[in-house]
Amino acid sequence: MTGHTDHPVGLLYLLTVGREKELVLRLHGSAPTVDELSEWMREATVRALTVSRYGDEETLTLLVNFGQVVGARVAPYSDTRSGSF
Repeated sequence: MTGHTDHPVGLLYLLTVGREKELVLRLHGSAPTVDELSEWMREATVRALTVSRYGDEETLTLLVNFGQVVGARVAPYSDTRSGSF
């Protein structure tokens, strides 16, 4: 399901098993806390996140298997990406 929501609330940086670069997702709705991310990774939880791509205002629901995530952080939203693991 896709839709249109307000501006992104944050950026979620995910480093997954077997990847050298992180995936950067623009989060819509509410951003997870550090404690939530830690719990999802520890319990290998699959979560549905509302995200959008750069240059595209349309949102989509993305299922993320946090059992494959080895590093995660949330940053304030910015129109320019900077920083990496």
